[in-house]
Amino acid sequence: MVLSLVLVGDFGASSAHAVDVYVSAIAGQPLGVATVEIPLARPIVGQTPPPIQAQSADGRVLYSYSEDIKIDVPRASETPVPPPGNGRLLGRLGQLIREIADPEPPVDQTVARRVRFLFVGDAPLRVQITDATATIGSYDVVPEQNPAGHQQALVGWWNGYTAATRDQINAADYPTWVEDYLIAMLARRLRMPIPAWFDATESQDDDLLSALKLVAGAEEIGRSIYRRSAVGFIDQSGRPAPEATLPLPAPPAWAPLFDDPQLADIPVEPMATRVPPECFYIRYGSFQNYTWFADLSRDYGGDISNMAMLRGFELGASKRIEQQLNLKTTELSRMLGPQVIQDQAIVGRDLFMTDGASLGVMFQAKNAFALRTSFNNDRSQLAGSDSEVTLKKVTVGGQAATLLSSADNRVRSFMVQDGDFFFVTNSRTLAERFLEVGKSKQSLGASSSFRLARQLMPLDREDTVFAYFSPEMLRGLVSPRYLIELRRRLSANAEVAMMHLARMAADHESKATGTNLVGVDDWIDGGFLPVGFGVRPDGSGAISVGDQVMDTRRGARGQFLPIADVPIDLVTPDEARWYAQIARQYETRFPTIDPIMVGVGRQPMEGVDGGDGGERIMVHAEVAPLGPEKYGKWSKYLGPPTRVAMNFAPDDIIAAQAHVASDRLGPPTHVFAAIKDSHPPNPDDFQGLLNIYRSIQGIPGYLGAWPQPGMLDRLPLGLGRGQPVAPGINRLIGGMYRYSDGQFSVLSFQPEVLQASLPHLAATEASDLAQIRAQVGNLSGSQIEGWVNAQLYSHARESSIAGASLLSLMTRQLGARPEHCLAEVQRVLGVPLQCTLGGDYQYSPATGQWISTAWRGEVAPLVAPADYVAPPMKWFRGSAATVTQYADRLVADAVIDVAR
Repeated sequence: MVLSLVLVGDFGASSAHAVDVYVSAIAGQPLGVATVEIPLARPIVGQTPPPIQAQSADGRVLYSYSEDIKIDVPRASETPVPPPGNGRLLGRLGQLIREIADPEPPVDQTVARRVRFLFVGDAPLRVQITDATATIGSYDVVPEQNPAGHQQALVGWWNGYTAATRDQINAADYPTWVEDYLIAMLARRLRMPIPAWFDATESQDDDLLSALKLVAGAEEIGRSIYRRSAVGFIDQSGRPAPEATLPLPAPPAWAPLFDDPQLADIPVEPMATRVPPECFYIRYGSFQNYTWFADLSRDYGGDISNMAMLRGFELGASKRIEQQLNLKTTELSRMLGPQVIQDQAIVGRDLFMTDGASLGVMFQAKNAFALRTSFNNDRSQLAGSDSEVTLKKVTVGGQAATLLSSADNRVRSFMVQDGDFFFVTNSRTLAERFLEVGKSKQSLGASSSFRLARQLMPLDREDTVFAYFSPEMLRGLVSPRYLIELRRRLSANAEVAMMHLARMAADHESKATGTNLVGVDDWIDGGFLPVGFGVRPDGSGAISVGDQVMDTRRGARGQFLPIADVPIDLVTPDEARWYAQIARQYETRFPTIDPIMVGVGRQPMEGVDGGDGGERIMVHAEVAPLGPEKYGKWSKYLGPPTRVAMNFAPDDIIAAQAHVASDRLGPPTHVFAAIKDSHPPNPDDFQGLLNIYRSIQGIPGYLGAWPQPGMLDRLPLGLGRGQPVAPGINRLIGGMYRYSDGQFSVLSFQPEVLQASLPHLAATEASDLAQIRAQVGNLSGSQIEGWVNAQLYSHARESSIAGASLLSLMTRQLGARPEHCLAEVQRVLGVPLQCTLGGDYQYSPATGQWISTAWRGEVAPLVAPADYVAPPMKWFRGSAATVTQYADRLVADAVIDVAR
């Protein structure tokens, strides 16, 4: 069907006149398929118009997506083929090659917009098409009956829908559970194939690397488990997943722990003598140090990683742990804390903040009576003001304790005391171990590996923060109990999200179909959940409690029962096989796990941004004792530690050096590189081999070595020597220049950069040993500052648009009411959505789409606003770092200047 209408909207209003619109609709079961294609009166060149959407007042339009129809714009040849005989043949061919290799990207133009969607029923319907700026038009759609054509149209819609969804997933900076659910659910109901990329989330990593990613919380592992849950655990034979009937597998056969009796006299702090050896240990040393770190974290929304870049979701880990343990810092506690607290540390078995960490806060009291009274008052006050929270006396490890808790684990706080030491934790197991260690003295502080840490990083360093991750704690993370429960709770997380989404999808479609699907069984029968949903090896499940969905064993998402408190006795054959493979690889490749220690210090700085509010933060990290043979070839590429430090030119904004050992370079050599303060090429300029070459040519930097390596001089035909152009400088093939004086060998595409830098280059002696040294200057006020800010804005803009698109998707395709949409997203993801540009998401009634206040309009600007400052640009004022690998330990140091 072809209609004639006047185009309106931001991209068509300037040339609005009658154009033909193509409308096609084929009714079918369970849903019909329709297409609306709108030719543009004037093609759009060099811009990407905002996506268009279809909707109907009666809710019959479902699962729409848009695509642009583009054609290439041919460019007239700027260099016609030279006539025969007019010049040398090679010259004419070279001119044509230069034109073919033109760095200008190909130009295309959008000539039409297309929106495809599914619909309910076979009666005519009125469809409204909108984009982010305005309503484009309304169209009458009259479905036809064509069974053969319906299947073909459905396949075309599916291919486009999955491609559009994949684009949304690639741009997202949040868990893509909504998009993944829609793909799995629609494939099941429409009998469409799951796209190949959907099943390819499990990488080709071996089991060991996959286990490390699981422990590290890598998003790809969680996404893989979620997608498998969304598709369903039914195997090809149609049988459900087997039950847990096998005993818990044995852990890896670890090598003996490091032991050195000669370290017994190394001084350690009293706090460490009360920490179980299987725990991590983050010590602040004083209440003032704790409040400094807490304030720094609070400045960035309770997530220290926000200093680098806002994520598309708000973790709020610090706030969540404070709430769960009921340990909030108030103005009164700031005043009284230093008077009653001697020492303070965070202690735990893991740091799985988003899924229920097993941890607590340990205190050494100056005044035990005052500290106990303060804790008891705070706990009683919460229990009295919140009807969902109870405070009761319990017995832990044969000793009286108190438990402050809520049914959903939003609050879960055991408090135990042993002399002057108090431990407030969310784990009964950790509370018991705290009391056991006080009696047995088999503590972290008594272990040889910790005493070695205190020998290398002694107490008189007075670190603001000292963190130690013991071998026992790291081994515990890959124990059968931890890894299997991690997989199970990721599946539980997935089912909680899927129940929210199934309810929304079924309710949304019911408005058009008149059906009423309520509960898991109805959702499974309707295809909104997979067959076998809710069948778990541990007998747990997801249940609805009002608007919330909770796990029957673990509680509410974000506050799952700590893994240390989750009993696991039996596993499935699949879990047993999976873990056995991991255990074998650890026994072969990592029979020992090296402990990690980190110290953070700080000192005030004056003159930062013209004021006195700056700080210099010093970070010292070590892995010791170290077994470098476990880390593969990379550790073998470094030469021995050395005091040689390159002196760079004062206008080098970024510089680095490494002492490397390689057969190609000959004896150990110092390789160094630097980039001048400048405007570098944009990342898009590095598309394609020739463009990469041209972009590198445009970077004002240099690469060098000292003492001079022989690799370039060994090239045949003198290719490494080139043609002399200045004293000591030769021009090589490809336009690169090389300076050589028998000691230094320096390469650059720009001879003026060489000439300006050479007077400053020198190999100097540093006070410390290192193999790798790097430095980044103060970007504030530099030429590169605007470029870095623009690149960070571009990334944040894309993520901000993706977040708004998710909200629009929830509104259009799942029927979330605008006033409830943000809350619905939080229920699905388990965390609040946040705009990566720092704005607030708002619904635009004019266009029916979501926008951010940071956009200052209906569309996010392509170029960063004049007042936009990316998070790291607000505080970063320069840094320097070194890395040193010794035979038995790895050391890293960093100094970061911060504006606060």
